[in-house]
This record gives sequence, C-alpha cells and structure tokens, in this order.
Amino acid sequence: MNAELTEPLLQRFLVVDDHEAILAGTIPALQARYPTVEILTAKHRQSAEQQVALYRPDLAIIDLSLPELPHAVPNTEVGIQLLQALMHTHPAPNLMVLSTNIKPLVRLKPAINAYEGGFAAIDKSLPIREMLKYVDLALRGSIYLPSEVRSRPEFDRRWLEVLRLKFQEGLSEKAIAEQMKISDRTVRNYWIRIQDALNVYDHPHKDLRVQIEIAARKAGLLN
Repeated sequence: MNAELTEPLLQRFLVVDDHEAILAGTIPALQARYPTVEILTAKHRQSAEQQVALYRPDLAIIDLSLPELPHAVPNTEVGIQLLQALMHTHPAPNLMVLSTNIKPLVRLKPAINAYEGGFAAIDKSLPIREMLKYVDLALRGSIYLPSEVRSRPEFDRRWLEVLRLKFQEGLSEKAIAEQMKISDRTVRNYWIRIQDALNVYDHPHKDLRVQIEIAARKAGLLN
C-alpha cells in the first residue's frame, strides 16, 4: 500500500487578528494543545480570504474588529463580512469568534443556528483555558453563543436594512421606501416593530429615532 495514503491529513488552523499581543498569547496555547496542527495567521480580511482559499483550514479563529487591508482602520463590519464569506465556503470550516465585542453576532443568529460547521464565540478577556475549551467545542461541530447574544430578539433582515439606511446611510423615510421598493406605510410599520423589539418607548423629552439608534447600537445591530 502506498505510504502516502496511510498518513493522516494535516489539520490547519487560521488565526485572524491584527493585535500582536493576542497572536503571541493565542498561538502558543493552540500549539501546545494541538501539537500536530499547522497554525496560519492573518492580520486583515484580504489575507484571511487568500489563506482560506489556498489552505481550506479546519478552524478559523476570528476577531470581529479587523482591517480590510494592511494599515487600514479596524472595523467590526469587516469582521462580520469575513464571517459571512467563510460561512458560505465549502466545505464549511469550523469557526470561532474571539473578540472584545461579540454583540454584532446577533445579526447572524439565523445563519449561525443553521450553520453546517462548528461555531463558538467568546470574549477576548476570558482566560486562555476558556478559549481552548470552546475551540474543542467548535472542532466537534457544536454551536455555542454566549447569553448576551442568545437572549437578544431575532431581527428581520428588512428591519436591519431600515436601520442601516437610516443611521449609516443617512436616508430620509421616503428615500428608504424608494431604496427598498416598499411603501411609506410599510417603512412606518417596520419602525414600530423595531421599536417594540428594542423595548424603546416614546418619551416626551427624547427624540424617538435617536433612542432607537442608541438601543440598536447597544444591541450590536449597528457599528
């Protein structure tokens, strides 16, 4: 029998983080736990996507706040977009989010719950042993989301689009309706549902839209 056919396939992990201190702590811990695994690193989204295309890692550990390119400013939206791209990769890699702010994952809850690979998310401030525990869990194909993400209500993608167009694009209500190809009345209905989901209520001395924006940002629905 050909000796090459009997050799186990090499496992690869990809760690995506632009902080040298995090890489210096994470990589040795992973190497000690998984001594036969090859560990790759990337410091921005472009490099991460290139390495995924080349090496198809078994596990990707990702910080949500990432630069798009070298020397760019880190942005949570970049990390979310990278996650979305990886979740559509075949075969599905196991994923772990290791970030100081994991609340934006609420936007991906339906996709995470239906994901074919393992998925775990924890705060960077937790001890290394906790990180390793959830790496093991993701490698087994399990899904874990912390309580602050699990407990948040599901948001219809159309509501998220209204929030984005209003507070990130700065569009008026009429422009939002035209962009989404819906009626002004439907936009008003969406605002009511968003308001209810975020538990924001009319206050005589506060601007309702401002309160919705504040609540949406706290919930991780906006950058």
